[in-house]
Amino acid sequence: MKFRLWAMATAASIVVAPLTAAVVEEDAEIIVTAAEMDDRIMPPRLTADAAFLIERQPRNVGEMLRFLPGISAKTNSRGETIARVRGAEERQTQVFLDGAPLAVPWDGRIDIGVLPAGLVRSVEVAKGAVPIEYGTNAVAGAIDLRTTGDDAQAAGGMVQAGSGGFGTASVFAGGDAGRFHVQAAVAGVTRDAEPVARLGALPFSQATTGGRTNTDLDSLSLFGAIGYTGARVAARASLLQVTTRRGIAPESDRDPAVAAPRYWRYPDIDLTQLTVNARAELGAATTLRAVGWRQWFGQSIDSYGDAGYTLRQARQDDDDDTLGARLTLATAAAPFTMRLTGSAQTSRHAQVETDLRVGTAGPRRVYRQNLFTLGAELDAPVGPARATIGVAYDRATTPLTGDKPAQGAIDAMAFSVAVAGEVADATTLTVSGGRRTRFPSARELFGEALGRFLINPELRPETAWMADAALVWRGDAANFTLNPFYQRGEDTIAQRVVRVDNVALRQRYNQSGTRVFGIDAMADFTLAPGLDVELFGTALSARADPGDAAFRTLLQRPSYEVGGALRYRPVEALLLRAEYRRVGPATDLDASGNRVALAAGDEVNLRGQWRIADVGARAVSITVAVDNVGNDIITPQAGLPMAGRAVRMGLRVD
Repeated sequence: MKFRLWAMATAASIVVAPLTAAVVEEDAEIIVTAAEMDDRIMPPRLTADAAFLIERQPRNVGEMLRFLPGISAKTNSRGETIARVRGAEERQTQVFLDGAPLAVPWDGRIDIGVLPAGLVRSVEVAKGAVPIEYGTNAVAGAIDLRTTGDDAQAAGGMVQAGSGGFGTASVFAGGDAGRFHVQAAVAGVTRDAEPVARLGALPFSQATTGGRTNTDLDSLSLFGAIGYTGARVAARASLLQVTTRRGIAPESDRDPAVAAPRYWRYPDIDLTQLTVNARAELGAATTLRAVGWRQWFGQSIDSYGDAGYTLRQARQDDDDDTLGARLTLATAAAPFTMRLTGSAQTSRHAQVETDLRVGTAGPRRVYRQNLFTLGAELDAPVGPARATIGVAYDRATTPLTGDKPAQGAIDAMAFSVAVAGEVADATTLTVSGGRRTRFPSARELFGEALGRFLINPELRPETAWMADAALVWRGDAANFTLNPFYQRGEDTIAQRVVRVDNVALRQRYNQSGTRVFGIDAMADFTLAPGLDVELFGTALSARADPGDAAFRTLLQRPSYEVGGALRYRPVEALLLRAEYRRVGPATDLDASGNRVALAAGDEVNLRGQWRIADVGARAVSITVAVDNVGNDIITPQAGLPMAGRAVRMGLRVD
């Protein structure tokens, strides 16, 4: 597999190199999920462009979200790297690729840790009451991954190797032929094991040498796109294929003699996503935008009896097929702009569980969930300010429920309002809020996770009421943003431990209510020529209503996260970067449902990039990265600390 990763990356550089002969200016609006317009007022947003991402040298899409206020990425007990906005559950944050939902609907989430960083040209994060184009389930925020941008028609590549057998290589290119434009990319990543920061933090299911138990990874990604830009019509079709196999670190806080952790491996994960985007100018002030997607997803999960991973006990094979589309019609009649949006998605999940000890396969169970949204937004002047008001109707149905009880249709109303105006010179204040609903995913309703979960047929959708205020000041050499926020949750989906026949099982249930409030802040400024500073921070209080849960503090939500970076460019060819992040304390549950404390931790990273040559219009640079310099312990989830110190070196062509 490692040989194939490197071979594919090398071959791709030969295949796509001819595409760089010319460049086309592509109108990226055809793929933007919620298009930015002059009159549209948006909730708080963060944008990371290609230059921002290159400096940070992320290994995958998950690491692109580091050091952004209110955004985090962590690895869960299934080995998936998931995104969280303001500490919210991962299923409350929706992830999109070029305007199409990327999450596997059965689970309601996507492993962004296997998506290569070289594929994505920019990232936009929307927080709070996001626009109605994002559809159902985006109750905390949305993350837009975009493969287009100012450099999407250029060519480049990188290769890097480091600790724990880590290696990655990627190459991308784009070019045009008249009104047509093409893009292609290939990327591979491999790892023998994640480094261990401190063996004392891993009391169970951990070998004394060789890195973190069962954290090997091999992943290969292929991407291609072709588009057309005409006078009144533009369209683009893209195809992403990701093939992965990996292990899952066992929860190291669990004594196998008392409550065994997951001893799982994923021998096969395949994700294929086809996305078609189009935009048509129907008149001087009317535009129709459309996005369609088809996703095929398959995976196998092998369950083992112990940390030796030699004897397989059970296997689960999943097969998913999703089809969806979204239409948005925008029209303007001064001083108003209106958008009408409709989206629909249907997803089929098939699952077979096999007891490998006796070689008996269970029945093939089939599930289906359908999601619909219909909404409208209006931009209008409000005195000296501008406002955007939106309303939507969401609906979910589950016509196929395998061997589980039938579920009735669920619907809900959503609305949002945002008002912005200039309150001082170069200073803007935006106030936004609204109501959003998240329907339980099919896995939350019906999934038993190889006997680890007890289903709850009474599980209800959760509702969030949100409010934000964003104060932004932009100067010539400095910028500052302050964003207090509040969220009231109703029927929030949480987890509890239930004992059945003396076996501790997890079960999802609805809390009556939660309250989350906090503040995000970020600033950047220049200290001296060539020396810049970035600062960010989030303070958070997340609690359940009294008497609603065994512990009022919501789980896995650090009370604060603060940090920053020094960026030093002594000469044009050399860029040095030092990053610091402190993650505050949090709480979690152990295997028996008891409360455990997650201690605060510190992360220091170092980055370097030195341009050593120019080949035509391309810059060739040596890259160096040191992750977690202090080898400190940060534990986002009980028994699953982050990786220890790692060193990477490589070569990059831009």
